[in-house]
Amino acid sequence: MKRLKGTQDILPAEVGIWNFIEDISRQAFNTYRYKEIRTPIIEEESLFVRSVGSDTDIVKKQMYAFKDQGKRDIVLRPEETASVVRAYLENRLDKTEGFVKLFYIGPMFRSERPQAGRLRQFHQIGVEAIGSDSAYLDAEVIILLDSLLKGYGLSDYTLKINSLGCEKDKANAKELLKKELKADLSGLCDDCKRRYKTNILRILDCKVDACKKIVSSVSLKGLLCKECDADFKLLQNKLDEAGIKYEASSLLVRGLDYYTGIVFEVSSKKLGSQDALAAGGRYDNLVSDLGGERTGACGFAIGIERVIGALPASYLQEKAGEDRKGVFLATIGEEAYKKGFSLLCK
Repeated sequence: MKRLKGTQDILPAEVGIWNFIEDISRQAFNTYRYKEIRTPIIEEESLFVRSVGSDTDIVKKQMYAFKDQGKRDIVLRPEETASVVRAYLENRLDKTEGFVKLFYIGPMFRSERPQAGRLRQFHQIGVEAIGSDSAYLDAEVIILLDSLLKGYGLSDYTLKINSLGCEKDKANAKELLKKELKADLSGLCDDCKRRYKTNILRILDCKVDACKKIVSSVSLKGLLCKECDADFKLLQNKLDEAGIKYEASSLLVRGLDYYTGIVFEVSSKKLGSQDALAAGGRYDNLVSDLGGERTGACGFAIGIERVIGALPASYLQEKAGEDRKGVFLATIGEEAYKKGFSLLCK
């Protein structure tokens, strides 16, 4: 018997680095007053169709979806934000606590072609801060993310930020993209030709080289309304004060429909083509999309396998070995062995 393709066994010699990353994360989350939440691995399929978007690659191509014995449409969770918001509403945290800061650690599942840093079962560490519209929260979330990556031992990575703006700003961006890309439509991949009609902003997130080259000539600068522009400038000011290096990119979007306002992504050249270490942003409409009242929210997710892949091999060996320190008790003779066993069991 062999493990399924796209999964991995995390052996005892490797578990130490996983524990190290999780311990660093829990320490930081405690400092920032985030509380842990654990949601089911299986969810109703409609949760992700409504939240992530029916035209996204996750829903159209990547979800592990099946019918259970009760003929319900079930999926293995492909991401955690939608599950956390579902739990936030179902358990009435919006009524009993209002503003909440939550974190999670666990496996996600996507039916993708396995390759380095891209498994079918992968693991994420993430946060969701729900109940605030403040740009200061956006800054806090990104500062926390940067602190975590440095705590893991990473230094050579790139943080990109952008603002998608409000719904009016996004509508203006879509109209501009339609005009700018119309002449090059034939050069786009088949998926992006479909996205041009159904969800044109997704073209900006395409990883096909031909599409990336076409969109690189497009500029979406200057489309933010006064309020969204002020929030974006405030975010940059706070990041500057915190000494965090970043690049502002007007073409940065996320591959999930629920994102609005601020979005960000961290990448590392050490990971090759799958270079994203972490990503996140603001999703102010997701709570209302799932049946609650409109509520500001922001979060991020870190890929644990991606972090491990970006760390030096010598550093991984050092951290993995820290869990193996202990005491060795040597005995000579049967009576000493009996006494030694008793000592070890105390």
